[in-house]
Amino acid sequence: MKKGLLRIRLEKESFDDLDQAISSVGLGFDVHRFTKRRKRLVLGGWKIDYPWGLEAVSDGDVILHAICDAILGGAGLGDIGDYFSPYQKKFQGMSSKKIVNLVLKKIKGKFEIANIDVTVILDRLHLSPYKREIVASLRKIFRVEKINFKIKSRESLELLGGKDAVACLAVVLLRQVC
Repeated sequence: MKKGLLRIRLEKESFDDLDQAISSVGLGFDVHRFTKRRKRLVLGGWKIDYPWGLEAVSDGDVILHAICDAILGGAGLGDIGDYFSPYQKKFQGMSSKKIVNLVLKKIKGKFEIANIDVTVILDRLHLSPYKREIVASLRKIFRVEKINFKIKSRESLELLGGKDAVACLAVVLLRQVC
């Protein structure tokens, strides 16, 4: 009985320390359909030589969009649609790096990014040859070393737009700046 109580106390103390170090976690998601109308594919800020682009108001970078939504969510600041309305023409074709810049300004002095975990889901394109470049691009854009990047397929299931789309999930751990 005493051993069980000791373990619970140790776990609770560990969680108390963790609560002081961690401010918030955010989850982001984005999905865009492939289109031949756009000849440029950008993922994670990295331009990929591919004959299809992504249908979107901006450049359609699902990775940057999902990460930005995760940051905004963790900070309690809504989502990118609150700042960049898809109904305003001035955002047409805009680089997603502009979205990142606004998001980073919103959290500056309040939060710092501890780590980013990304899962990209797609079937049409083999992304693994670009993984190293995408991770390096994300580290540079967000100025964070701890970035985990995973690539998954839909296993031929018609989920999240099927083979005609790219989906991305991102989790961001934010620490409150003292």
